[in-house]
Amino acid sequence: MKFTATLSSCLLFVQLSLAQTEPGRALWSGNLQINTTQLAGEYPNGYTRRSPQLNFSINHGVFLQNNWMLGLAVSGSHYKQVNANTIPLNQQYTRGGLSAFVRKYWGTNNWRIYAGGGIGGSLDQYRQEVYDAATSIRSENRTNTYQVSPFTQIGGVYFLDGRWGMEVSTNSTIFPFTFSGLTAGLIYMTGRTRSERDIQAATPPTVGSQARAGRFTVGASVVFSGSKEDVNLRTYESQSLIAAPAFGFFVANNFLVGLSVPITWSKNQGANSTSETSLGFAPYVRAYLSNTRLRPYVGATFTYSAYSFKQDPFPKEQINHTAGGTLNAGLAYLIGQNFIAEANLLNLNVSKQTQNNELKNGLWLQGLQVTTSPAFTVQYVF
Repeated sequence: MKFTATLSSCLLFVQLSLAQTEPGRALWSGNLQINTTQLAGEYPNGYTRRSPQLNFSINHGVFLQNNWMLGLAVSGSHYKQVNANTIPLNQQYTRGGLSAFVRKYWGTNNWRIYAGGGIGGSLDQYRQEVYDAATSIRSENRTNTYQVSPFTQIGGVYFLDGRWGMEVSTNSTIFPFTFSGLTAGLIYMTGRTRSERDIQAATPPTVGSQARAGRFTVGASVVFSGSKEDVNLRTYESQSLIAAPAFGFFVANNFLVGLSVPITWSKNQGANSTSETSLGFAPYVRAYLSNTRLRPYVGATFTYSAYSFKQDPFPKEQINHTAGGTLNAGLAYLIGQNFIAEANLLNLNVSKQTQNNELKNGLWLQGLQVTTSPAFTVQYVF
């Protein structure tokens, strides 16, 4: 019986890996981000500024033949800044884009590489409204721009299971190729081939042990950068550090409680010497929702951080502090017996930033983000 289950598992794995780019399958990916910033205070003379922002993109492709996909991508963004009371400037920016493309895939098992191209276009509109208090005249300026251009693209996909894959890609609008950066994200596959339907019921679950009660996790993200420039016999130097060490404990199967310590630091030396520091504490909880190696999760995080600034020879000054909370969801993949790789796909957050001064200025931030191009993190479990 054990041999039969193992054989069925291997057979299904081979069939799934070979069937990802066959007719009957379709690919989806996308991003949605909604942010609202409201700034209010007593200076200058009492004011309120609201700045809502929306960004989205949807990519969809259908495999018409083995390893040949026809796709369509839609994107858009909208930004609006509205000022009340004494600030006489409102502005609005809107952009829409549409593109069609064809890809050819190569490879077997879980790995694929692809190359393709297509044509895309975008339309941009910028509107600015200005009020002149001296003449009581309100004027409006509009700017419309559009562009249409062909593009090429190359990339690679690693399929985690029959539905989810990790993709790395890059695009170029110059022929033959001039690529400037890579984009990493997740893709979701829909549809089934006949071979998948025939053996889907025989799928035994693959269970990882990382999320069992009593296990500890450690992880961290660290980015350090620096630059040095000589201008007119004067040297300008800058360094920055962004880090977020984290520690967690599974208090029950699939339920993690932890603490992250986000830290940012930067220093600039030139005509003046300045440094900025932000230190925070972020306790969190996370619940994993299945027992397979690829499992969704939901969680919540509370964050408090303080920001300070120093310019020589003056003493260090506490500028503001921020408190907020985030509800999040994503996908985790259990690697071997000691690693958990996570992709945060959904964030719903709200925070309040308070200035350390006598002007009673405050900043509210609200945001929603749904994405298949997340920041990936890896935790070590022991």
